[in-house]
Amino acid sequence: MKKKILISTGGSGGHVIPATIIYKHLEHNFDVSMTTDLRGIKFLNQNEYNLTIFNVRPISKNLLSIPFDFFLMLVLIFKSIIFLRKNKINILISTGGYMSLPLCLGAKILN
Repeated sequence: MKKKILISTGGSGGHVIPATIIYKHLEHNFDVSMTTDLRGIKFLNQNEYNLTIFNVRPISKNLLSIPFDFFLMLVLIFKSIIFLRKNKINILISTGGYMSLPLCLGAKILN
């Protein structure tokens, strides 16, 4: 049985392009999938990759919204843990971006 690898990438070309290179390198030996946000879709051909949209709101610079952002991040970490368990991901590779943070923290919690 092939190990399941998830590549988590942010929404800019500087994050997505390295993720696609890693994906192509690993796809023949592993069961590889990728997550990105709505910004990253414009750099990807959705028919070419096993892709999931994992949209994360950017952290606000408004001090009044910090409690809401914190609560939202906790919810996203919880959703990430459920996503990682449900899909039985063995390895998470992140190419950066704030949208990868909940998945990385969820993976760390799951060890």
